[in-house]
Amino acid sequence: MVQVSGDHFVITVLTAPRRPAAMVCLAGEIDMDADPALSGVADRLSAVAPSEVVVDLADVTFASSTLLNFLARVHVALAADTALVVCRPRRHTRRLLEMTSVGNLVTVRGDLPPSGYWMPHGTARPEDPPALGGID
Repeated sequence: MVQVSGDHFVITVLTAPRRPAAMVCLAGEIDMDADPALSGVADRLSAVAPSEVVVDLADVTFASSTLLNFLARVHVALAADTALVVCRPRRHTRRLLEMTSVGNLVTVRGDLPPSGYWMPHGTARPEDPPALGGID
């Protein structure tokens, strides 16, 4: 597990043990303060090239264009056949996705993969730069 946090947000990255996939869990206020950390996560996802990226928004309490920019950057950075899935957005975040073309770049789901599908990978202190490590 890699976790990066700021005053009002937390970003946690998990990997799937049996296939090249990544889960990005966002929590709190996803605004300009979260942008540098999200840029680092997007860059690392591009370098690792998973076949699926799941972004869990269940704990997002506020989302600005920073979230939209992050999703667009990830979409552009990944291979064309990579699945980009947004899970469990709250009503206000779902509306933001629906009102913008970013909602067309992702698959929106109301649930997550089954328990045990994702596992922590590595460790990091909040001040460490975001990184995924290798994909098993």
